[in-house]
Amino acid sequence: MAGSATKPRRKPRLRTELSEADERRLAEAVALFGLPKAEVVRRLIRASVQAGPALSAENTRAVVELASQVRMVGRNLAQVLKAIHRGQAVRLEDSEAVWRGLHEVVSALNDELTEMTVTYGSKLRREAKLTLPAEVQ
Repeated sequence: MAGSATKPRRKPRLRTELSEADERRLAEAVALFGLPKAEVVRRLIRASVQAGPALSAENTRAVVELASQVRMVGRNLAQVLKAIHRGQAVRLEDSEAVWRGLHEVVSALNDELTEMTVTYGSKLRREAKLTLPAEVQ
């Protein structure tokens, strides 16, 4: 009867509150991967440790550089706005090349940041064995 004196150890449980948006995302993941909620969460927890930090050291340096570029663009826009308010701005036709160049820089920044986040999301899903069919390689 020595075994009956101690209770068997229960598995640790996690109880958490989700925002409505997170609850919808979890429901989407459950439907997408065909797994129970608890299994999706368990796999993501395991994968987050295996996949490592969201940004590599290289990506962190890239984000710092991109942030610097965004600040430069912001300063340039502020200068343009001040010139417009002072009545010193050139005609829109004369500044079209500047606006096109600015748009190209902003688009490139957006593309680079998107690539970093999409790549990490794919890595995390692979580690969690939640890979979408289009990602299988």
